[in-house]
Amino acid sequence: MIVAVISDTHLERPDRLLAAVFERFCRDADVLLHCGDCVGEETWAFLNSHPRFYAVQGNCDLPPLRGSLPGLRELELEGFRVGMGHGWGPRSRVGEAVAEQFPGADIVCYGHTHTRDWRRLGNGVRLLNPGSLFWPRGGEGGLARLTLERGRDPEVEWVTL
Repeated sequence: MIVAVISDTHLERPDRLLAAVFERFCRDADVLLHCGDCVGEETWAFLNSHPRFYAVQGNCDLPPLRGSLPGLRELELEGFRVGMGHGWGPRSRVGEAVAEQFPGADIVCYGHTHTRDWRRLGNGVRLLNPGSLFWPRGGEGGLARLTLERGRDPEVEWVTL
């Protein structure tokens, strides 16, 4: 299973670059996750054209997204428990703070820092932050494509824009 993971798009409405990224890297994914700060309802609606699109609320999302998206979400994908949350608190601990909300999760996807992250915590939970699609902090913009297969370690492919 291929899971496209994006975050921090910060767009009120989709633009040509988002449409191109969606067509090239997201449409063919089995699942599309957005880890918050989609920002506008038009952008969310565009991404929601994916048949298995899941999003969580970010701190910059505008109404009505701010009132309608969940702050946290948990999914089961190919036998993996996957938690999702945008993030909060000191940037150095955002991933850990979100992971604390999902005891027993295998993978926790988060955003907020605009910085890529793929690591395993001491308790075995893997953290994945795809960074910001277009507004990276100290790195390259892009997304992550996560490969999940039962009985195998998850793998991440970074897509740089």
